Order: sequence, then structure tokens, then C-alpha cells
Amino acid sequence: MSTHVQEIKEKLDIVQVVGSYIKLDKSGANYKARCPFHNEKTPSFFVSPERGSFYCFGCQAKGDIFSFVEKFEGLDFMGSLKVLADRAGVRLDRADLSKDNRKELLYEVLEKATEFFEEKLAAEPHAKQYILGRGLAEKTLQDFRVGYAPNDWRQLRAYLKSKGYRDEDVMAVGLIKKSDKVDRPGGDPFYDVFRGRIMFPISDSSGRVVAFSGRIVVDDEKSPKYLNSPETILYRKSKTLYGLDRAKSDIRKRGYSILVEGQMDLVMSHQAGFTNTVAASGTAFTEDDGADSAFGLLTRLSDNIVLAFDSDAAGQKAVKRIAPAISLGMNVKVVDIKGGKDPADIIKADPKEWVKVLETKKDFIDYLADTIIDSKATPGAIAKQVKEDIFPYIRAIPDDTPRFQAIKKVADKLSISEDALWKDLQAYVRANRDQAGSAPATAAGASGRRLERLESIERKILGLLDSKRYFNGDEAKKKELETIAGEERSKSFAALSPDDIAELTLEAEVTYGDMNAEKEWKLLILSLEEEYAKKRLEVMMAELHRAEKSKGQAETAELMKNIHVLTKRMQEIKNARAMI
Repeated sequence: MSTHVQEIKEKLDIVQVVGSYIKLDKSGANYKARCPFHNEKTPSFFVSPERGSFYCFGCQAKGDIFSFVEKFEGLDFMGSLKVLADRAGVRLDRADLSKDNRKELLYEVLEKATEFFEEKLAAEPHAKQYILGRGLAEKTLQDFRVGYAPNDWRQLRAYLKSKGYRDEDVMAVGLIKKSDKVDRPGGDPFYDVFRGRIMFPISDSSGRVVAFSGRIVVDDEKSPKYLNSPETILYRKSKTLYGLDRAKSDIRKRGYSILVEGQMDLVMSHQAGFTNTVAASGTAFTEDDGADSAFGLLTRLSDNIVLAFDSDAAGQKAVKRIAPAISLGMNVKVVDIKGGKDPADIIKADPKEWVKVLETKKDFIDYLADTIIDSKATPGAIAKQVKEDIFPYIRAIPDDTPRFQAIKKVADKLSISEDALWKDLQAYVRANRDQAGSAPATAAGASGRRLERLESIERKILGLLDSKRYFNGDEAKKKELETIAGEERSKSFAALSPDDIAELTLEAEVTYGDMNAEKEWKLLILSLEEEYAKKRLEVMMAELHRAEKSKGQAETAELMKNIHVLTKRMQEIKNARAMI
């Protein structure tokens, strides 16, 4: 596998790879951008073509093309390997997907199950006619690998067993269950989870199948309309978007995503050309994984999202679970679908009608305010509805300006005093604030800040020292650093890994560019000596306090003498720094 990794790195330039995901601007020998992994206004994310690596000074995200794709697309290493191998035109051998790795084995089980379901759809005319009758074309079925789970208790299990897969592995991906009752033919406790259903494989952003959603063909009035895979080692609902592997490129190109509820809505949307559409499981709205959530993945592609949910009660309830997207700074708009229809129904009847429906999209806060207006509530009830239905979302808005705009919008629409709304919002925030709050300041606060400053100075010194562009490990400067830092601290500097050194040198080159490195070195060395002196002074002052309390006159006199020498040196450092 290592040879393939190296081959891919040789074929793909990191600037081109990262630049295909985010906008990069030239900055000296490097490239900079706003970091896609945390919210920032000033670029602190840098890419070094020379090292083939990236680093963010804000959130410390770092790595090569593989780790970038992993983090950006929410994949593991094997997923990023597949994405980049496809891009580089490198064919991965089956041996690359190590059978010693259980996750890869589970991916294999899901892939074989997908093939089984595809074969069964082709072999079952009634299932094929059913799904074609819902409006899907033959090519769409093939593109999305739609299949059919026979209405049988053990066909899939027998098929996978014949391929050499163990029950425990098939059960681990949610395809079979084990019953406590053993009263079925043969006394076999294992049975297929999906039976008599049209099967939609759910893939990660690299295209690997991680789960399934099954739509019942013949309604028995007991089984759920849709049955979904449980969460597994490969599948987290809050981090998975159906169709993202096919939609991600068009979301970037078009500058927005369309989020629908169901698999049919998604597949029909893509079939009609709305290829920037994705679908989310319900828990994506309730579990907030921040930047690693499904919404986090979307906001890296575009900050703009259009919600197009069914007009039934469940769909409208789902609309109101969008706070995690708002807290990530997404610009959320809502399509107000009328008449009990869903996107698939509208697209099947006339794709052009869906274009018109999408054009009716409203800003999310407008949508909420209009919902209150439509309810024809009394003035007293309106105030209660605003608090319950709108304040949670205004509170989630991360920036001041859009928060002010939202308050003004609600005030104008509902004819409420803007000042009164602000007071009510502040009271709401206070009442709902997490009692734990933020960590209280401690007596060690000043020392903590000093430690951060000291570490920052050390990082800059080491970056200049090790950079080939500046001092390239100059022995005299190493000795100068060791004299100030001491033997133990110098040993920790010497033990830094190549990755750590690469990170530090990139930071130095970005920070100092073509500045006078010798001058910066002198300033940093003096600052480092000053910080160490401050630390020693703190210790001496504490010792002096103890000596005075215990009336140790000799010890007190010695400490006073040392403190005088140290403070004199600190003043000399300040004077020397001012002269440079």
C-alpha cells in the first residue's frame, strides 16, 4: 500500500488537491486560505507546496493530501486513499484493502450485500415494476445501485455465508439479527433485517456503502414504510448524508446545497438534474457534532443550504431541527411545499414545477415568522411562540450582524417593538444558559497566559533555527538557545519529530517571509530569556514570602540579593531589545 500512497503523492500536487476544495491565495512560497475546519475571518490556513503539507495556525489542523481529504470529507484513511487514487488514475489492488483490518472486512460485507440486492431487483419483475412505476428510470436505478431485498427470512444471510462471511460480521453492519426465539424452521436464530423492500445503499463521500434504507413494496400495515440500518462502526447518522458522494462536486459549483428528507426525494432530484441535492437521516438534526456533523461537511462545500422537506407534520417538524446548521454560520433558506406533497411527487409530475417551487424559498427566520402569522395567534400567544419557535435559532446565530438583522426582521413582520424583543431574547438566553458555564478564572491564569507566550516564542525560535531558508540548524545558534533554555528543555527540543519540525518551519516561513531573520532571532532570544527570568522571579518571590514568614534572615538576605540581580538583568534585556 505504501507504494500506492507514494505514487499518488507523486501524481497529485497538494495545491491542486486542496485548491479543488477551497480557494487558495498565493502568499510568498506558500498558499493561504480561510480554514475549512473552523470558523474564521482572517486566513490562518497555509499550504506548503515544497513540503506537500498544510497547517492551520488557528485550529492546528495539519497533514498531507490524505489527511486533508479525510478531514474535509469526513472519511477514514482508506476512504481518502480511494478518492485520491481515483483522481490520480491509480488502480488499487484488492490487497490494498487489508483483510486484517476489520473495518475493511465490514465494507466488503456491505458491498457484497449491495450486489446481492441489485441482482434480486433484476430477477424480481414485481419489485422492478414497482420502482419504475414510482418514476425512476433504469439508468437511475443503476447509477444509485438500487436493489431489492426478497421477502424471505434468510436469503441474504445464506448468500453472504456462501461467500465466507461470518454471522457476527454481517450482524455488525445491521444486515441480520439474532432472535431469542428458536422456533423457526431448523431452529436458526439468525434472520435478515430487510425483507420485501426496495433497497437504497447509503454511501460515504468516497462512494463506499456504509448502510441501507429499505422502502416496503407491499404494505402489511404493521411494518414501517422505511426501515434504516442501525448505527454501526461504519455508519453514524449524524455524520452521513445520502447522495453526498454524487452531489459534492455540484454543491461546490452551484454554491448551495438542497437538503431533502427521503431517498426517493433525493434520487428523483438527481434524475431531474438537481444534482446538488442530499438527504439526511432524522438524527442529523438532533445530534450536534459541530464541524464533524453532516452540516459541518456541507458548510465546507458551501455556506448556503435550501431545506426542501415534505409538507406533512413530520417534515415540518424536521425543518425546526436545523439549529446545528445555523450555529455553524450557514445561510439557511426553506422551501414551503404546500398541499401534502413531497419533492418526489412534484418532480415526477413535472420537473419544471420543482424549479418554480425552489424559487419560493424563504430565509429561515422569515419562514418561522410567517408560520406564526399563518397561525393567526393572539398577541399574547405570539410572544410565547416567538420565544419557543424563533429565539432558539436567533440564539444559535454565531455572528452579531446577522443576529441583529434577524431580530429586526421578526420585529417588522410581527409588529413587535425591537427593543422589547431584545430584552426578551436576553432574558431567554439567561434562563437557558448552561449552568456550568465557562471555566472560572483561576489564580494560575497569569501563569497560563505566560506559558502560552513562552511556548509561542519557543516555536518561532525553533522554526527559524531548523528552516533551511533561515539558519538550517546553525550550531552556534543551537548553543545560544541551549544556554538560555537549559539542558532538560533543550533535550525536549532535540526530540521533536520530523512532522513537528516541518510544522514549525512552515510557521516561521509564513510569519517572517523575507524579513531580517538575524534581527528577529535576536529579539526572540531576548524575549525567551525574559520569559524564563519571569518564571524564576515568580518562584523566588514565593520563596521570599515563606522565608520572611519563618524569619529566616540569612535565607531572606540571599533571596533579596538574587532577586536584585535578576530584576537588573530583566531591565538590561528590555534595554537591549529597544536598541535592536
